[in-house]
Amino acid sequence: MALRHQLLKFVLFLFSLGFLLACQGDQVLDQTSKMGEYGWSQKNQISYPFEIKELDKSYSLYVALRQSNDYPFNNFYFIPKVMGADGKLVKQALAEAILYDPKSGKAKGEGLGDIYSHKFLIFKQLKFPKKGKYRLLLSHDMRTDTLAGIISIGASLVPNP
Repeated sequence: MALRHQLLKFVLFLFSLGFLLACQGDQVLDQTSKMGEYGWSQKNQISYPFEIKELDKSYSLYVALRQSNDYPFNNFYFIPKVMGADGKLVKQALAEAILYDPKSGKAKGEGLGDIYSHKFLIFKQLKFPKKGKYRLLLSHDMRTDTLAGIISIGASLVPNP
């Protein structure tokens, strides 16, 4: 059991390192939050601050998710909200992620052992009304209050070429 725990830690470290290296560049936002041993509680809304300095660009928002086979559903609903410094909603979506193939039950995403990583494009051409500080809010929209098997969730906001 201790060997499996060490292997899991090593895999998580490699994924985090790979995610960081893959997201290097001129991204505006690149953050990840661990959910803890019990999963993601609906009361735990994730909040990531960021700043927009260039209005002539459009941006792509990605959400990254890591889950284990302890996750009890084949899909995952979450709500990304982009809020302005004034508290006004800039953009919101209800996103659905299909984590397991509904017919075969096989996990989707990149995996090693029973941990799977997913990256979803949420907004492709996101424009901001003015320069300044913004906040990305992430919450899950599942019927279960605490989702077992959700290991981490993160987001990256990158300017489009």
